[in-house]
Amino acid sequence: MKIKNEVLVINGAPLEGLNPLPAFRPRRIAASQTDDSFPEAWREGLGATAKVLPYLTQDRYSRKRIPLKLKCLTLENEYLCAKFLPEYGGRLHSLFDKENGEELLFCNPVIQPGNLAIRNAWLSGGIEWNVGNLGHTYTTCDNVFTAILQDGEGNDFLRIYEFERLKGVFWQVDFHLPEGSRHLITHVRLVNPFKQATTIYWWTNIAVPDTGKTRVLASDDEIISFIGGRLHGERLPNINAMPGADISYPSQATRSFDFFIQPKDEAACTWEASAFENGLVFYERSTPPLSCKKMFCWGNHHAGKHWQEFLSDKGNGYYVELQAGIARSQLHDKLFPAESSYEWTQCFSGVKLSPERLYDEDYHAACAYFGKALDERMSADELSALNERLTALADLPVREGCLVHLGSGFGALEIMRMERMGDGRVPTNLCFPRHTIGRAEYPWYCLLTEGVLPREDEKEMLSSFMVSEKWLPLLEKSLANEGGRTWYSLMHYGIALYEGCDFTGYAFEKDNDEGEIARRTAAAEAAWLASLEQCPSFWVYRNLAVLESQRNHNEAAEGYYEKAIAMPGAFDDWALAAEYMGFLKRLGKRERIWSLYKELPESCRKIDRVRIFAAYAAVKLGELDYLAAFFAEPHHDIREGETSLTDVWFEYCARRMARERGIETPTVDQLNELIDEAWDSCPPSEDIDFRMSFDKANRYRVG
Repeated sequence: MKIKNEVLVINGAPLEGLNPLPAFRPRRIAASQTDDSFPEAWREGLGATAKVLPYLTQDRYSRKRIPLKLKCLTLENEYLCAKFLPEYGGRLHSLFDKENGEELLFCNPVIQPGNLAIRNAWLSGGIEWNVGNLGHTYTTCDNVFTAILQDGEGNDFLRIYEFERLKGVFWQVDFHLPEGSRHLITHVRLVNPFKQATTIYWWTNIAVPDTGKTRVLASDDEIISFIGGRLHGERLPNINAMPGADISYPSQATRSFDFFIQPKDEAACTWEASAFENGLVFYERSTPPLSCKKMFCWGNHHAGKHWQEFLSDKGNGYYVELQAGIARSQLHDKLFPAESSYEWTQCFSGVKLSPERLYDEDYHAACAYFGKALDERMSADELSALNERLTALADLPVREGCLVHLGSGFGALEIMRMERMGDGRVPTNLCFPRHTIGRAEYPWYCLLTEGVLPREDEKEMLSSFMVSEKWLPLLEKSLANEGGRTWYSLMHYGIALYEGCDFTGYAFEKDNDEGEIARRTAAAEAAWLASLEQCPSFWVYRNLAVLESQRNHNEAAEGYYEKAIAMPGAFDDWALAAEYMGFLKRLGKRERIWSLYKELPESCRKIDRVRIFAAYAAVKLGELDYLAAFFAEPHHDIREGETSLTDVWFEYCARRMARERGIETPTVDQLNELIDEAWDSCPPSEDIDFRMSFDKANRYRVG
């Protein structure tokens, strides 16, 4: 079997650059809320949280689609055809069942980023490989290394891999589809090459069509349900939050929610499946430690449907997520011992069975029926035997000539550091060519080879950050070198101190160490103040503003933001303006938001996020002409769960009604009464309505 290197032409909105500001993490992790139904044994490791740095946010895209020509690697035999997109994290875009003549996944007909991932941009559809930290992964809309290898029997197989910079781990996924196989088979290996423990995250995220009658079946029935920010211990097919609903049917869910299926036997090869009304079943099965499963659905209501349409092509985008992970839930950390690896095998396929048996009113009978059929197609023993064979194949080395697509240069850079400092075991089966080191890696290449960071103009946009504890001693040493103590090096040193995390234990335990947080914050602040003495820059004023904001010193934070925006180059990019406007919104300072918006160059005023903040100020100040134009335009920069557009809409309608009734300056009580009236008489257009629930008394934020 030979892999085809093809081009997929698809309409899509391309990514158009990166946000240059370092996205600092919250200083505290809130405890996960549970109740008495939640078993004590399941509480260990709760408290994971998303962290963006050292990566940059991918918030530069729109809803303007053009024909995109994407690299596509195709594995195909007589039963299945699988298409992978290396420019989007190695996503499995399509898995077509040739035997039954049907697509097994939700194959999105467009490339439409939305603000749902750790780094913002995310695509619905296919299968993505989430590694490293809580959330849709860092490379979900980025390039990964991709190589074509041979298994010794003349069959090509595909390998995607990268170095994950936050946790400092190497990861790879091998894809096999030899002749005669009814299964696409993946083998995953995660490697911690260092003498320090860390934590790790993995969830294979599979989008399958939601036909309205899709049913989710699984090998186990004990679940952690996650609704309204709380975790509950329950049992399929029912949950307390939706009495009377059989939640094995996602269409019966009245709101978006997740459940995480807990294995009775952690050594078992667990499975999850989606059944469709014509008897077709998509399924996945995996060896330990990929033992936990998950289902997510958007819920059968207006906003849930709108989100799916927003991420796709109107009515073609309805899907359910089936996932498989190595921890109890996505809110659990997984410890990763020093100098160790995790690996497993997971298979994917489809089969036609009896619809009547799959849709048995007895959920457990339906699961038992499918489980028996699955054992006949891919038993646990067969999958375990495959895992042993593929573990050996995972050792096969990638040579540079095998590469068909390149990832980032940070893997090559880290290997250089490991070799120079004698730190960790360099993986011999992965290839990170030195020529991948480019502009983003250049400052750190200089630090490693010359002992100092390069001198940079304070008005230039930053292209990378380094927060690894492995690099901190190099930064500290550089500050003592002749010419090494610059505004730029002190700025980066402060970022590394402020953002550095201890991953040797569970996040909730480590990230809430108040003494360590205070020490590092003070040291970061000192470094940034020293940077300003060398050369004032909007970068450092902005960092100090965030620091003071996270201390709840809002007046000091506002002062630093004002100094930042007064610096040359502050508005060469719109990121600083948007962030400051968001800060001002939290303080309710609508007059300053509006005056700032008026001061901005056109290049910033036209940005969707900037205009959304301006709309908040405009409605508070009665600038209704601005709002009429605002609501006539499309908007795309909406985070999952955000209600900013509808918040403004209802107040806008209320203020229009006030004017029509001769009330030029309504009181607070009058305005609230009119907003309540607008809820009933002025429904928002579909394009701006992203509300996930509709409790009028609580302004649709329930739970």
